[in-house]
Amino acid sequence: MTEYFDIKCDDDLDPFARDVGPLEALGQDIYHWLITNTNSLLLDPGWGFGLEQYLGKPLPSSFASDIEIGVRDTFHDRVSDARCVVTPVAGELDSYRLDLTVEVDGEFLELALSMTPSGVRRL
Repeated sequence: MTEYFDIKCDDDLDPFARDVGPLEALGQDIYHWLITNTNSLLLDPGWGFGLEQYLGKPLPSSFASDIEIGVRDTFHDRVSDARCVVTPVAGELDSYRLDLTVEVDGEFLELALSMTPSGVRRL
């Protein structure tokens, strides 16, 4: 099951109800973009990548580059570059670790996700 509950994503607050910095807010936005299915938002049907559609099956060869392109296009006003590495988890069928590095004005944001047949979660 994909982890949709993320208290840090409620109005860009951390677990102690403090505002988060711009990099952490961007990380939350990218995570939500990754887990949101395309055509699931009424007012913005094209927003989202939809990681769940890839769960429990082999990933296409363009998967990492599709994420990189999507992050650059969707967050073009906030992101300079994006690099994604997807690594199969040894001994676990159709399970992957997704490492996404996003450059923002010379700083780097690192996102790590686990993708298994049962869901997606941040590491």
